[in-house]
Amino acid sequence: MSLAERLARPEILALPPFDLSANANALFARDAVRLDANENPYPPLGADALSANVNRYPEPQPGHLVRAMAALYGVGTEELLVTRGADDAIDVLVRTFCQPAIDAVSICPPTFAAYAHFALLQGARVIEAPLSEGFELDLDALLAKLSEESSLKLAFLCSPNNPTGNVIPRADILRIADALPETILVLDEAYVEFADVESLAAEAVRRPNLVVLRTLSKAFGLAGARVGALIGNRELIALAARAMAPYPLPSLSIAAASAALSPARRPLHAERIARIKADRERLAPLLAAAPDVEKVRSGGANFLFLEVADPAGLADRLRSAGVRVRFRPNAAPGGVRVSIGTDAENDALLAALGISSKAPDRRRAELVRETKETSIAVAVDLDAAAPRRVDTGVPFFDHMLDQVAAHGNFSLLLNCKGDLEIDAHHSLEDCAIAFGQALSKALAERRGIGRFGFALPMDEAEAQVLIDLSGRPYAQFEGDFTASHIGAYPTEMTPHIFRSFADTLGAAIHVRVTGENDHHKTEACFKAFGRALRQAVAREGDREAVPSTKGVL
Repeated sequence: MSLAERLARPEILALPPFDLSANANALFARDAVRLDANENPYPPLGADALSANVNRYPEPQPGHLVRAMAALYGVGTEELLVTRGADDAIDVLVRTFCQPAIDAVSICPPTFAAYAHFALLQGARVIEAPLSEGFELDLDALLAKLSEESSLKLAFLCSPNNPTGNVIPRADILRIADALPETILVLDEAYVEFADVESLAAEAVRRPNLVVLRTLSKAFGLAGARVGALIGNRELIALAARAMAPYPLPSLSIAAASAALSPARRPLHAERIARIKADRERLAPLLAAAPDVEKVRSGGANFLFLEVADPAGLADRLRSAGVRVRFRPNAAPGGVRVSIGTDAENDALLAALGISSKAPDRRRAELVRETKETSIAVAVDLDAAAPRRVDTGVPFFDHMLDQVAAHGNFSLLLNCKGDLEIDAHHSLEDCAIAFGQALSKALAERRGIGRFGFALPMDEAEAQVLIDLSGRPYAQFEGDFTASHIGAYPTEMTPHIFRSFADTLGAAIHVRVTGENDHHKTEACFKAFGRALRQAVAREGDREAVPSTKGVL
């Protein structure tokens, strides 16, 4: 008998594993006639593409989402249970293992309140092993206290901890698991993407008494969708699944999570995480200098923990400014947890605290473009030279777009999954469209820019690109190519790509290229385009001035 079976409530062990759809999802195709679940056959009136199928029950554990999340966390599909956020996983664990008035869970306050909340709802006892005065885990004191409890079923740890942000060393976590072989150690990694530590998910699937909680709420921006995961060995996961609700995940949440986890969007999520971490470290010393702030803790999460002298006064000021933060007096008398927001939100917080500091005005844009032929995610930052990462599936085109960004002196992240099995046309065309749209979005009203911009020699080739960010699209291309392809890149697409740039960027783009070597000629076109963009998007003079005598572009 496994540890999970020994620790589980008798009522859970008595429940047979069940599948409300009677394995129909595996036995039938997606277009099967569905007359088995008493559903309304008609979609809701006015439904859009996202909600068109909400008249049908979703899969209890959607196969495509389980596979995507298992791949994300590096575990097997039978070692992961998709839950309604990490909160649901906590509730499921307590219901699976804790008998009312008999069993206990341990927590290390100050920590996430849901651990005690769900334990008390189930009637379990809560044992507290508080963190030290500096909010660090006192390992010896914790083990001494927990070793005295014979009915301890679950021991909760949060790393990075909520609300203090401190990270528990990997060795300490494993030492606790080794010291408590008859207790399930629950490691909450809700914020681990924002910390410079490795997840213990791979360790959890190898150990009978360690489980890991993950969520898409923080790093993937899906707090409203409520999608999380419980990760552990397959025997424990199978038992916990018996305590789940029949259809735990709404169809709209499944769709939102599946879209967020698409490979094309991963680089953009990684860049957002890096931005939040950078903003966290930028804000920490600014907040520490505020008159009311006595201490700032910057740990490994997407928030800062402050200790302030007058929490009531601060609450009044923030309320007047319309800024919400989380006061945590149970963690510290003047404890305040502050999430990292957008540039505008962070500026609002600083202003409410009397700090005169404004985030740099960045011209950024993110864009997702999906068709039946391609799935593209692109992000540009015209005021940063890095990062630059391009993956279109066509290596030479990757190199060309990277040249545009490098010589344009701006950051570009672009990822495309296209129907290259047909040919490269759709991917190249759609990437140019999405790239142009992102540039136009980043430029917004195009105030304070040079607007115009370049001739460039490359060995025997010469390319001239003239650009006008006028808002009026027009494309002209003069030049021809002898070779049909450069690698997998069809040279005939070059004029079409620049026309797509012009149409979506809202620019007049004139390209003229001469030379003998088609590689040199093509590369010269893209490099010159990057240099032209560098001049055209550069800020000059009055940042609010529209570069037109008409007063508008």
